Amino acid sequence: MVTAEELECCVCCYEYSRSNRIPRVLHCNHTFCAPCLERMSKLEGVIYTVSCPLCRWITCTRASLTLPGALWVNTEIWDQISEEQNQNENHSVEDLKDPKSLLIEHSL
Repeated sequence: MVTAEELECCVCCYEYSRSNRIPRVLHCNHTFCAPCLERMSKLEGVIYTVSCPLCRWITCTRASLTLPGALWVNTEIWDQISEEQNQNENHSVEDLKDPKSLLIEHSL
């Protein structure tokens, strides 16, 4: 199980998402959102390098690939994002219902 702190990038403090803040894993196994990794990366010839802000391990990828495309998605966090989005969507549908209709549903 993933804790609440693990569902957000420790660099920008934003929650991971399945669209723009995808959790990507560096070679040291630390996870950060794709936009933060892109900001932290340096192009050195034909290689992108990223120094992990937690352990300073340097991850290298070919510049011919995009940095997010070269790094694995943290599937444990990815699966948690999916479950949380489903729960939020279910709550949103219930919130949109008319309170009177909820009373009628519960009385049947």
